[in-house]
Amino acid sequence: MKNRVCKLDFHTFGNSTLDTFAIGILNGIFSNLTIFVAPPIEKPEFTAIITDYDVKLSDYNTYGKTKKDAFIAARGKVMGALDTFVPYVNEIANGKASVISLAGFEPTSGSSTAAPQLERIITLEMTPTNVPGRIIMSTPAIVGKGVAGYGLILVKGAPLSVENFSNGVLRYAGGEEQEIIMDLTKARKKIVDGLDSKVYYYAYMYVFNATGVSPLSVPQIVKCM
Repeated sequence: MKNRVCKLDFHTFGNSTLDTFAIGILNGIFSNLTIFVAPPIEKPEFTAIITDYDVKLSDYNTYGKTKKDAFIAARGKVMGALDTFVPYVNEIANGKASVISLAGFEPTSGSSTAAPQLERIITLEMTPTNVPGRIIMSTPAIVGKGVAGYGLILVKGAPLSVENFSNGVLRYAGGEEQEIIMDLTKARKKIVDGLDSKVYYYAYMYVFNATGVSPLSVPQIVKCM
């Protein structure tokens, strides 16, 4: 039997499901502070992240693409917070499924068959488009690794440092002028609109499954019309 850890399938959740899941983590961890003594994110901060996501989701549903960028940023913050909790809960649980479930996460299977290790994406492809402000990024499908989905990170004007992304957690340390866009849907083909045609973006992709996240790919410099 292998040690169980938190599943990362929340990366594939729909918008409403993600909200419900995040609230479950909030309640699970902060209602059990005798076990989760020192969470990496304080309750008021995590509550504010979820509340902001709810507001941005409502705006996006009401006003459409004019609110898309703000919604994607808010979703990225929720995902980043959840990714921050995962290694903390795994350390506290030390393989115990009951502790993982208490935190609100779903434990992985206790079978002896481990998910194959995820390696760095090698190939990023950009498809030309005539739509102003749009780029299409994709990568060939990875097979035989239990891949659940693909993530895309676009950074405006400057690359990420190697310290910015570790174990699936994006730690933003850029200046005020730097913009980060994330596509956390599971599709390996990403369509991103509303980009600034006057600047270059650094594109990164990664893959994830129920038990792990690959390192970021080597960045590809892209520019839209």
